[in-house]
Amino acid sequence: MDAGRFRTGERAALVGILGNSTLAAMKLVAGVLTGSAALVADALDSFSDTLSSLITWLGMRISQKPADDTHPYGHYDAEAIAGLIGSIILVLLAYELASQAAARIIQGARPVEVSAILAVFLNLAGKAYLAWYTRRVAERIKSPALAANAANYRGDVYTSVAILIGILANTQGLYILDPLIALGITLLIFKTAVEIGWKNILNLMGTVPSPEMVRRIEALSKDVDGVIDVHRVRVHAMGAYNKVDLHVCVDENLPLKEAHRVAHKVQTRIVENIPEITSALVHVEPYDEHHREVHFNNKK
Repeated sequence: MDAGRFRTGERAALVGILGNSTLAAMKLVAGVLTGSAALVADALDSFSDTLSSLITWLGMRISQKPADDTHPYGHYDAEAIAGLIGSIILVLLAYELASQAAARIIQGARPVEVSAILAVFLNLAGKAYLAWYTRRVAERIKSPALAANAANYRGDVYTSVAILIGILANTQGLYILDPLIALGITLLIFKTAVEIGWKNILNLMGTVPSPEMVRRIEALSKDVDGVIDVHRVRVHAMGAYNKVDLHVCVDENLPLKEAHRVAHKVQTRIVENIPEITSALVHVEPYDEHHREVHFNNKK
């Protein structure tokens, strides 16, 4: 299952690399020829998307390496690291674009050729497709890096609409609007970078994906015959996947062999029913007087 997941993710990343490279080159040429600062800024944004897709692809390649002695839980965090590196690059790019847009505003805006509209329409169609395709793949394989790319592409669609408005306004003599939109694009890039970076930082810190996942783990565990109580459920994120450890209480007079069988059933039930979890470590405890007093009474 993992092999197929990674092949799908790599294919989506490669589509992003090819698509963004093509769109970036087209917008850069059109922006220079027509004099649109906003189009040039958007071209550089697409070049950053190309770099982000490349990092995602590399992250996918590293993530599929099997577990070893130094990485017993695998290399899944590589995807989150790739997303974090991409966000840092976006911050640096946003600063550079903001400086250029500000300089254009100070030095005086210039008219833009109407032919730039064609480039904007082509870019809008291309980005809309990339956003739809990448989001669909990200949801199917649970990839945080691809999800970040899809969110970025969706933002680019709105950016194209803003650029189109700026060009139309430019034909009416509102020249200042083009560099102002370019400046606005840099703010969107910065916002996207911060959101992507923070999400991947939380992922690398092992933040619990959601309270709903914890409750589902508890429910699945309690549904196993022989489990009396469940507590201390801990979920640790690993890129697109998670590992979990938990304590289950069984009858204190249950033989060790039978207690082990119950633990194995809990582990299997969790991994088979929650695809985002790759491993579950189940600690079995006797439901004796101590546990009845400490855990059961605390729940009351």
